[in-house]
Amino acid sequence: MIRETVAGKIDVIVFMSRNGVLQALEAASKINLLESFKEALNRITVVSVGPKTKREMEQLGLASPIMPEEYSSSGVVKLLQKRGLQGKTVALPRAQIVDETLRTALERLGVNVVQAAAYEVTQASDKSQVKRFIEDLAAGKVDVVAFTSPSTVKSLISNARQFNLEKEITDRLQRVVVASIGSTTRKVLEDLGFQVQVMPSEYTVEALAKEIARHFQKNDEQTGIENLDDLDRRILQLLQYDFPLVARPWNDLAEKLGVDSQTLMARVKRLMDLKIIRRIGLFPDLRRIGFKASTLIGVRVSEEKIEEVAKVIDGLKSVSHNYLREHRYNLWFTVTAKDTKEIQEILELLKKVGLQDQDILNLPTVQTFKTDVRFTLP
Repeated sequence: MIRETVAGKIDVIVFMSRNGVLQALEAASKINLLESFKEALNRITVVSVGPKTKREMEQLGLASPIMPEEYSSSGVVKLLQKRGLQGKTVALPRAQIVDETLRTALERLGVNVVQAAAYEVTQASDKSQVKRFIEDLAAGKVDVVAFTSPSTVKSLISNARQFNLEKEITDRLQRVVVASIGSTTRKVLEDLGFQVQVMPSEYTVEALAKEIARHFQKNDEQTGIENLDDLDRRILQLLQYDFPLVARPWNDLAEKLGVDSQTLMARVKRLMDLKIIRRIGLFPDLRRIGFKASTLIGVRVSEEKIEEVAKVIDGLKSVSHNYLREHRYNLWFTVTAKDTKEIQEILELLKKVGLQDQDILNLPTVQTFKTDVRFTLP
């Protein structure tokens, strides 16, 4: 690509990153064509995908490149489409592993594409930090994941697979805030089934960081009790104190509030989306409907057997709230059973999967206290 540019066989060169610029210049220097290459760049049309790449070129003494309005592959395509480049040759110095979207889109415009590997994207030699991040994400210790390129998406999934945590990571990415630097990365995420909540209008790392901060600030403002109107407060009051036990409770509540049921349901959904309402459901008196025994059980399980033991516990109908804790008894679950015999059978089952008596902590319910917590709204 360097020799072709110097020889005048390239009409347009597109730099998709700062690394592309630096590596192309280094490659030109190695074959003693650095000055000729620089002169050639000043004669042809040069495109920079974004401001960082443009700034790097200007600091290196190269002519100021043109730049798309949208800092992405699609933005480059739109920019070049306007210039009528059919039959022209466009060079793409890029990473060795790339998304082929840009090349394919340009070829559809009738452009001859020369794609050269300017640099290589490789896996980290020390994966300890990668492993720690993946484990923290799987354990629910991460609130937002920001992706700065399609390769970062693919790399995360690939590394999670290597550490046998692919399912956990894909599950967590459905729950955390997913941020994308731009539309190309967003498409990769959405094709994998992940919803992108944050994407800046300017596709730069700085803009992405600001948009993430803005997202959480906006959510904090929206969830403040001071932003609720009178109808919101009346709904919350009724849901706490006077929820009707009838066939159509929402119609009954809507009538009391003086609104239609669709308006009420839309308001309740909004309050749940804002996490002001966390859950609407029944809390039955289990003893009165036949469940006479309950307990909290903690078990001490080696790391390699956690998944096996957890699956056994998850398969028991009388079990709820099966979760990990940072404790020597690291797996905890609750049991609500018809009698103590059923609980004893569960304890025996745990021993069949390799646990000893000293690995099991059984904390049966002795007395139940119910605290009536209701909030009076200002």
